Amino acid sequence: MPTTKEFRTIEQQIAGLEARQLKFKNKKRAEKILRSYNYFDIINGFETILLKKSNTKEYENVYFEDFWDLYKFDMKLKRMTLFKIFDIESRLRTAIAYHFASVNCNTIASTMNYTDRAYYQAPSSSDTYLTKKFNKFDLFRTTLYWPNGNVKKMSFVDELKKEKDYVGMYQDPPFWVVIKSLPLGSLCFLYEFLPIAIKQLVLGEFGFLFSQSDVFVQAIYILKEVRNQCAHLELLTRFRLKKSRASRLNCYVDITNHCGLSKTDVNYMDVAKVFKTFGCIKDIKCVILVFYIKMCLKGRKKIADKILAKMGRKSFFAWMRL
Repeated sequence: MPTTKEFRTIEQQIAGLEARQLKFKNKKRAEKILRSYNYFDIINGFETILLKKSNTKEYENVYFEDFWDLYKFDMKLKRMTLFKIFDIESRLRTAIAYHFASVNCNTIASTMNYTDRAYYQAPSSSDTYLTKKFNKFDLFRTTLYWPNGNVKKMSFVDELKKEKDYVGMYQDPPFWVVIKSLPLGSLCFLYEFLPIAIKQLVLGEFGFLFSQSDVFVQAIYILKEVRNQCAHLELLTRFRLKKSRASRLNCYVDITNHCGLSKTDVNYMDVAKVFKTFGCIKDIKCVILVFYIKMCLKGRKKIADKILAKMGRKSFFAWMRL
């Protein structure tokens, strides 16, 4: 394991790649690309599938433009993936806020009931992970005071009123306004804490049965992890998510059985299968189709096959059959 990495200019980066037998079709354009995009993302992110051998750092019949094609494909896939997650996230916020408010916050006097844990269903005491989350859930946080009466920590909603103008315009902000500020991870837990009758209504908005509740929440949890990877501009083609035994939320047993996911780590093909449970994935398949055809026309089919294998399946037709 290297201790660190010495700084290199763009010219030195290119010279180093040439010394490792990487070819360039347009060196000036390569310099421009490396001034705009991270060398680590473009080169290190894909070099394991393009190196001549796994135990060497040299290339054979590989061009810088091959790396750039893979990076552009990853960015397009990331853009489409985020769009689909945003759509599901927006629908989830709407479904939870609408159905919870219609039952528990349907008058002026009951507007703030969404901040009272008494209107939710606490997890089983045997589930220590979810119980801890329930007891410390932001939405339930009330204002804390010092002995002298000064505010020690404001409630979650009061903090939002200071931070967000669209929340602060209300004395008692309605649930469908406040819920906009909850990240997708918090929405997962919020769904888990809903009473059964409201859960059923939320699930119905997505075409799920109540018996598939664990499938649904595990799917959302996976998409939350994918969203985080996209937000930090990590390579989506290398996405891997380890299955855990810490909670039924991230063990992914139910979603694996329901969608036929990989038995080991979750990869991008698994993500596509998760998306399919929420609707059509023609847009994702189209991104893959266009990329694959372009690579084949360039005579780079083997490289396209390698990146698809990294994403879950080498066979292009397996992706198109999804």
